[in-house]
Amino acid sequence: MPEEKIVTAAKQKKNLKTLSTLLGDLGFTKISYSTKLLSVEKIKGRDLKGQPYLEYRVEFKPNSIEFTFSCSAKRNKLARMLTLLPTFLNILQVAEDYYDVNPTSIFPQINDVISEVSKVLNRDALEFSTELSELQTKHQELNAKYEDLVRSSEANTRILLECERKRDEVQKQLNHLTGMTDDLLKESLYNWIKLHSGTIDVREFSKAHSVAISRVEEGLNMLINNGYIRRRFE
Repeated sequence: MPEEKIVTAAKQKKNLKTLSTLLGDLGFTKISYSTKLLSVEKIKGRDLKGQPYLEYRVEFKPNSIEFTFSCSAKRNKLARMLTLLPTFLNILQVAEDYYDVNPTSIFPQINDVISEVSKVLNRDALEFSTELSELQTKHQELNAKYEDLVRSSEANTRILLECERKRDEVQKQLNHLTGMTDDLLKESLYNWIKLHSGTIDVREFSKAHSVAISRVEEGLNMLINNGYIRRRFE
């Protein structure tokens, strides 16, 4: 999985051995220490292929503190940075006795993230609102035509069936737009796994819920990473 990095200028002023001991009590998965580098990692489960999922890594160097985290796409990168920035800032605070930190070195990155997120949110909100409004209008129009045709004679049966088909297509688009969110997907997957004795056939679930296989795998990874399920090894 791709990784992103935030680098903060910081001058080491004390030996890091004591900091290593301090961080060892904070639940990191792996800690390695040498005279010039202290590295701590947090691993959060494994994906469907059994590969370790890196939550984040912090490397304390003589002239910098580097924060590395995993992400899968641009949208995911922004969301991950917003989620993990408080963690990084807390770590900087823990290390304040060991470093002279220059926080202004990460201000541009923080500003870029906030600006980009604002653009994405505004653009997505506008696109969603426009598409939803158009679909709702089409649905109302087709539903009105359908109700008129129900009251018409049998001579209009073929028109009625065509109108009904189009109405159902628009309804499916509307349901898709307002439907299977991440939370709903995770809940559906979790309930499926419970009903099937802890197992899941990805293709069967995909067909039953009209969800792409890639989306099903994404939902399973979310459940794994959040600790709701664990991957069963042979």
